[in-house]
Amino acid sequence: MWLTLTLVGLCIYVVYHLIQFWIIKPWRVHRDLSSQGVPGRYIPIVGDILRIRQAVLSEKPLSYSIEAAKEFGDYYRMSLGPIPGFNISDPSLIVGVLKTNAHAYRKSVFMQSIIGTLIGTDNLLTSENETHTQCRRLVSPVFQRQNLNSMIPMMIEITSNVLDKWAQCAYTTENRIATIDICEEMALLTLSMICGCVFGKNISKDKNIHEKIYQNVTVILKELEKRLFDMIAILPLINRLPLPSKLRIDKSMQDLRTIVESVIDERKRGLTKSTAKGPDLLDQLLTKYGHDETNQATVDKIYQETLTFIIAGHETTSNLMAWTLYNLACHPEVYRRCQNEIDSILNNEDAIDSSTLSLLNYTEAVLKESLRLYPSIPLLPRTAIKDNILVTSDGKHIRISKGTEVIVNLYTLHQ
Repeated sequence: MWLTLTLVGLCIYVVYHLIQFWIIKPWRVHRDLSSQGVPGRYIPIVGDILRIRQAVLSEKPLSYSIEAAKEFGDYYRMSLGPIPGFNISDPSLIVGVLKTNAHAYRKSVFMQSIIGTLIGTDNLLTSENETHTQCRRLVSPVFQRQNLNSMIPMMIEITSNVLDKWAQCAYTTENRIATIDICEEMALLTLSMICGCVFGKNISKDKNIHEKIYQNVTVILKELEKRLFDMIAILPLINRLPLPSKLRIDKSMQDLRTIVESVIDERKRGLTKSTAKGPDLLDQLLTKYGHDETNQATVDKIYQETLTFIIAGHETTSNLMAWTLYNLACHPEVYRRCQNEIDSILNNEDAIDSSTLSLLNYTEAVLKESLRLYPSIPLLPRTAIKDNILVTSDGKHIRISKGTEVIVNLYTLHQ
């Protein structure tokens, strides 16, 4: 009797929370925003994810944002599956979320639950408040000008190796023209540089490690994107089941961990050292956390921070470089101006440092324009942790309820 009542009660509890998650909470958020005149559409359960998925499959993943902005304007209601959201590209609303009312928001709980399963929540990318401040303070010495200047020879060497590889590809063809995958090449290039800065190790010289890191990071990002648009990553409990996609992610994560731990062990044994005059990230982490090797938490902390730089750092930089090269190919006159500026200023590799690079004003402008048109992080989600009021550019007040996901749409803003 009691067992039956317990099972019935448990079923009612589960069904109640499923209804709350899938239907009631999204409906309340949409109703609240709609009552304030916020345009958009509400499709129960699936939301806008099918339209977004269709855009991704057509290899135009952000076309949905442009189409929605044309239909609804600079702010509108939307849903990613059962997750209700308020998409904004209105400058005044963005200032409200990121500055004026910043105390009322935190990094997206939804996205943290996804990313946190990969790299944890106690690192520079996902942490908040005092923990985030400590993480920034820890890594800031790595990016001091003296340190960055001393890393330039390593970056030049890696870049030269890539250019030599491209030239070799062209020389082996009959007409000396070769086709390369620029996205893959930029990912490999930036991955080599980041690992050199983080680990003091030019992994491009070790083809086995280089390819393993790249392949595993690629698998993780692709599988994560697939799980997101299949709604697997969104659903509590379901996202923890040992489905094939999760097993592939887990295997790649374990392979990455094995590589990272071997690199850490090499540094501990004095087999590698910082490529910079000062400490690199690995030095900083080992100084702060490496004294207690028996504590799994400290080992995990070192691993999480290094993995954060590998995954997040190389992906954003490689996207910027790939889009910049694409834009230069589309605008030959801009390409020639960049080439002339670089040839005239960087004519002596031994004299290249941050002060020399600062003279590349036109090239810097081209990079910034590429970043404006194709931001490396096109969407910046935030979760409201308290009720607050945002003000649009035309003075309209919009009440945002606690728990609402607000998506700062940088891509639409910059178009």
